Amino acid sequence: MASFQYEALKISDRSRINGTINAGSEKEARELLREQNLIPTKIVVINSEAVQAGKKGNPVSNFMQQIMGVGAKEKIAFTRNLGMMIRAGIPVTEALLYYENYASNPKFRKIVQRIRQDIISGYAFSQALAKHKQLFDDVYVNVTKAGERSGELDQTMGRLTHLLTKAEQLKMKIISAAVYPIIVVVILALVLLIMFVLVLPTFADIYKQMGVKLPLITQIMMAISNALRNYWFVSFPILGFSLFGLFKFFTSSTGKIIVDSFVMKVPVLGDLIKHTQSSHFVSTLYVAFGAGLPITDALNLSSETLTHTQIRAAFKQVNVQIQTGQRLAVALASTGYVPDIVMLMISTGEESGDLEKMLEASYDYLEEEINHRVGVLTSLMEPVMLLVIGTVVGFVALSIYLPLFSIYDHIH
Repeated sequence: MASFQYEALKISDRSRINGTINAGSEKEARELLREQNLIPTKIVVINSEAVQAGKKGNPVSNFMQQIMGVGAKEKIAFTRNLGMMIRAGIPVTEALLYYENYASNPKFRKIVQRIRQDIISGYAFSQALAKHKQLFDDVYVNVTKAGERSGELDQTMGRLTHLLTKAEQLKMKIISAAVYPIIVVVILALVLLIMFVLVLPTFADIYKQMGVKLPLITQIMMAISNALRNYWFVSFPILGFSLFGLFKFFTSSTGKIIVDSFVMKVPVLGDLIKHTQSSHFVSTLYVAFGAGLPITDALNLSSETLTHTQIRAAFKQVNVQIQTGQRLAVALASTGYVPDIVMLMISTGEESGDLEKMLEASYDYLEEEINHRVGVLTSLMEPVMLLVIGTVVGFVALSIYLPLFSIYDHIH
């Protein structure tokens, strides 16, 4: 038998009441309270070492979670489990109470606690979610709102779970494809640093003693080596600030337009970006439209999820054309970014009155195409990186050995 501290509402006048109750489990405690015409809003085990240990967790882990925030996997698990509990007939406040008491991430626990308190204060679930934009974006909030209005919140949470899961899987595929070139670039940078700091100075001393006239390419390399060795306290800060400045520029609105325009012209990568952005648009449209949002609102939300500046601008025009009476398939065709087979599926869905099903089929097709293109990009990555490495190493080697050829000519 354990003791529980509870907060509850009286069914008669909805007034709040606090107290303690003895029961064998939390479920039994809730049942006892309901028998007393009380609606439990919070139940906490008193002096339970297991629960307290679970809440405290590892101090290092808690600290890292506070810094990193709430991860995608936690958000997916929250959405999936919340939908299952609602489907089982558990009130939203009680489902949130479960997460408030047992979530391992302390930052997430605080957010869930505020959401539950806002609902008790009279806010709708979607309104409470909207207060936490850093975790629940406009798509999540508006789809949830549509689920509340239609009375199908459990199904809506299922759709959101599907959307979040697919988005996370796609993200991991892109990251996996980018790991190899990043590792190669880092190793190449370290090798070049070693050559500039340790290898080139040795050759510089040899050439100086022999009085060899250095070619321009070798002079440039020796100047870089000298700067890194003798003026490192100036060179490295300048290099760091330069990289930071480039990062800030390319993440600015102007820089992003330049980068987006460039990557679209890169073979294979450009097609992958087109399909990825189309997939984001179609999957969000499928979830939002299926939840009951008007097509114009669903289109607006879908275009907001896109990150590529040119593609987002093109898809925003789809909503404008729809409002003027244009069909969805025709409006999508005008963007130039949607594959023909997807437009055919959507056109069929419009004509048959089963647009939701065809949007789902379109998303499945785009997902398969993305998998194919990621595979092609990954297979091409190795020869491209080998070419880059060979070019850089060859350039450095040429700068070192050109003076040797000059010495050889003088000997003969």
